[in-house]
Amino acid sequence: MSKIGLIIKREYVSRVSKRTFLLMTILGPILLVGFMVGAVMLGKQEDGKQRVLIHDDTYVVSEKFEKWDSSKYELTTFDETGKKNYDDAIAYFKSSENFDLLLYLPETVVEMNSGTGKILYKEAPSSKTRMFLERLVNERIEQLKLKDLDISMTSYKRLKNKVNLQTVDVNTMEESNVKIRAFIGMAFGVSIFMFIFMYGTQVMKGVIEEKSNRIVEVIVSSVKPFELMMGKIIGIMFVGLTQFAVWILLSSVLGSVAMGVLGAEFYSPDSVADMMGAGSSDAIASMKTSQAAIINVILTVNWPLMIGLFFFYFIGGYLLYGSLMAAIGAAVDNETDSQQFMMPITAPLMFAYVIVLLSIDNPTSPAILWCSQIPFTSPVVMLVRAAMDADGLWWQIIISMVLLIITFIGTTWLAGKIYRTGILMHGKKITWKELAKWIKYKG
Repeated sequence: MSKIGLIIKREYVSRVSKRTFLLMTILGPILLVGFMVGAVMLGKQEDGKQRVLIHDDTYVVSEKFEKWDSSKYELTTFDETGKKNYDDAIAYFKSSENFDLLLYLPETVVEMNSGTGKILYKEAPSSKTRMFLERLVNERIEQLKLKDLDISMTSYKRLKNKVNLQTVDVNTMEESNVKIRAFIGMAFGVSIFMFIFMYGTQVMKGVIEEKSNRIVEVIVSSVKPFELMMGKIIGIMFVGLTQFAVWILLSSVLGSVAMGVLGAEFYSPDSVADMMGAGSSDAIASMKTSQAAIINVILTVNWPLMIGLFFFYFIGGYLLYGSLMAAIGAAVDNETDSQQFMMPITAPLMFAYVIVLLSIDNPTSPAILWCSQIPFTSPVVMLVRAAMDADGLWWQIIISMVLLIITFIGTTWLAGKIYRTGILMHGKKITWKELAKWIKYKG
């Protein structure tokens, strides 16, 4: 086995066998799925029935709310005679243990086009409850205004038209769903950003640790500094790929188990609309349409291509940034000194992350196009463009890949020059000027 192969094996085995690695590899998917299941459970289940006392200055909005009683909400009108005022309602609400919320509706909620009511509480209500009460009041005001205008609900529904506009690719004449595809690409891009940053930093810390402990002085007596650097970078890359593969496998298994335990009804449009407090027929119909569109996009995404691009850009981006971070680790004696070098190197990666987030609102902007080609940002950004329309940019993907490979070779050469000189240097504050001298050194 070559010397680089031995170093790769040493880095891989020493890191994978650590208790912290095993713990985080197993706990990561458990915590992720656990948080998701917890969020669903909290959104689905409310602490018992919400008992709402209503004081209505209009005397008409809450007319049909009286004795509203269901498994989730109990609505009771406070002022039936019109002789009680708002202060009386507050006093009664405070002294009574029979109500959780007080809904106050001033006369302006009907007189004005957009009035403001109040929800007074003893314990803050969920957004689901607030949305339910808002919808209920708005629907009742709508009914009253239609009655005043002598317009039937049937006629109103015919007037209240809702048009959905599809975005269709003129070349394929198929709905593009660009934003949904951009979200899928963003998930891949953000994953690459996270792993490049996390494992690139591990490379730097590993070099600093070995340099500080003087272990590297023993190692370089047997191998060349460049071989040591490449062995460390590639070894940690395999650690990252191993952890990522285990996370995907465990998350898939645990996610399937969680869905089986919770039941399909938790993910139905009716259930989602209910959790959001938007249980009207229009809201449910809209969610069913959105759900169908998402499923259609997921089924039509070129997953083999996306997965292949993910691994290429993950490896290429990691090798690019990992080599630079290895050079930083060799140039400094501790992590504190590394900060002056880290910012210029990680700034493009952070910029790529911001561009990916902005791509959701404007997935075809020129910034996305250029950043998908620039090697320092393409590992994160190109996945978004590929998810949106891989068929239309094959040549751009190829150019992006070639540029990434060329840049990686160049950064590795530069990093090797810095690593060779800096790895055995101790006790000296290194500046950018000093690094430039190391790069120019021909020895």
